[in-house]
Amino acid sequence: MAFPAGVARPEGSSSAGRPLGESAVEDVHERRGRELFGLCRRLGLDEDEANDAVQETFLRMWHESLRGVVIVDPDGWAFRVAYRLAMDHHRLSRLARSVVDRIASTTSARDEVDPADSLSVWAAVDRLPPRQRAVLYLRYRADLSYDRIAAVMGITAPGARNDASAATAALRRQLVREGGLR
Repeated sequence: MAFPAGVARPEGSSSAGRPLGESAVEDVHERRGRELFGLCRRLGLDEDEANDAVQETFLRMWHESLRGVVIVDPDGWAFRVAYRLAMDHHRLSRLARSVVDRIASTTSARDEVDPADSLSVWAAVDRLPPRQRAVLYLRYRADLSYDRIAAVMGITAPGARNDASAATAALRRQLVREGGLR
């Protein structure tokens, strides 16, 4: 099996090497931490979000090393993970706005969606029953299709759609009741 440069490989694969130790992770952090932060800022994350993405990158690197994964190109791996975390952040923001827009479009028209509404929507999602919460999370945060959601949860795709529809209706009622939507 061919692995692209920098891709984590299970220990014992054909690549020579060992999992990164603590000092190797710290070395990558010292050499590349500022550059990773800069990349995240250039990708549109604010300072706190960029700091979080860099910390998450190194947390993941450390976790993979503890699992015994060999990271052939730690610098490249760190940049790829930071890039993906930044893109995930943008995707999450876009999906949260989408949920707010969908809910708002079924009630009275709104001139502008307040960014705080995105947070209140996800807080409301956290109060849904576990299955509905999971379906919405997989659909709007993980960006999975209903077929993939069905495979993950062991349900049918129409069942996943029904759960998403029921969850959206419950969110709409809950947010209107709380005054989050007019």
